[in-house]
Amino acid sequence: MTKQDRLRYRSEFQRVSREAKRWVGQRLCIDCRKGSSALKLGITAPRKYGSAPERSRFKRLIREVFRLHRAHLPQSWEILVMPRQRAKGASFFDIEAEFYLFLNTHAQ
Repeated sequence: MTKQDRLRYRSEFQRVSREAKRWVGQRLCIDCRKGSSALKLGITAPRKYGSAPERSRFKRLIREVFRLHRAHLPQSWEILVMPRQRAKGASFFDIEAEFYLFLNTHAQ
């Protein structure tokens, strides 16, 4: 992911969190808003979620799912993904299925 593909600044994260529609699944909580001209992804995994390796694993999984499904997402979205506690033991396929469910409900 390049810099243009990410939410990088605190103000960007706050804007998405404040103005976005929230979708809550079993393992993921996703905020999305129509934003700039480019598709952007932000990932937050607070300490409350787990240890550093657990948070890093979650971020890697989300980045890979985003990379695989990028073509199916509208180009003007800003997406913020947060884990729920049930995401800890989830496999890549579980996370991907939940992200796909989000796509089916919001990407019209």
